[in-house]
Amino acid sequence: MFQISSSLVVRQYPGRDVVFLLDGSDGTRTGFPAMRDFVQRVVETLSVDDNKDRVSVVQYSRDPAAQFFLNTYMTKGQILDAVRGLRHKGGRPLNTGAALQYLRDNVFTASAGSRQPEGVPQVLILLSGGRSFDNVDAPADALKQMGVLIFAIGSRGSDIRELQKVSNDPSYALSVSEFTDLPSVQQQLQASVEAVVIDVTPESPTVLGMFSSMFST
Repeated sequence: MFQISSSLVVRQYPGRDVVFLLDGSDGTRTGFPAMRDFVQRVVETLSVDDNKDRVSVVQYSRDPAAQFFLNTYMTKGQILDAVRGLRHKGGRPLNTGAALQYLRDNVFTASAGSRQPEGVPQVLILLSGGRSFDNVDAPADALKQMGVLIFAIGSRGSDIRELQKVSNDPSYALSVSEFTDLPSVQQQLQASVEAVVIDVTPESPTVLGMFSSMFST
């Protein structure tokens, strides 16, 4: 075993507010069950029952639709039941920019259960299967200025450059050939999330990202 700087292992955070933004457009119909399974596997690893972590799921295509908010369910069992019950939304075109703006205005808010004013790390995990038909730059920047840590996973039909722009750092944008390959990047995603939520200062995620390899096995 090697020693990690004590500032990395001793510092405690009060939990995380984790929002999943799922591409529910017509192009992800066959891949949606794998997306749903991925959310379920990530939720299994969170500390929900002691109110450290909270979870929200939003699905979008032309318009976004909240499946549940950060304060809708307070137990892991309730969240997992809700995730298992998710149904593909459908629709076109894919407006990722509008969905990001929706999150800023309606999900990462105190009334929807966000604990950002208390200093709880705000995490967004975007799963996208295609290129956005609207502009993502301004809405993504607005979320980052709020201190939201954005991670993105795209399938073969997505635009990796777009996902890199949306993410806090290009290394936080991952890609898979098909959504059924999501298990292959889950550990990498979670390692990166663990590394950056140690310090949620918006200016420093690129530096902290270098520590992500320490958390992988």
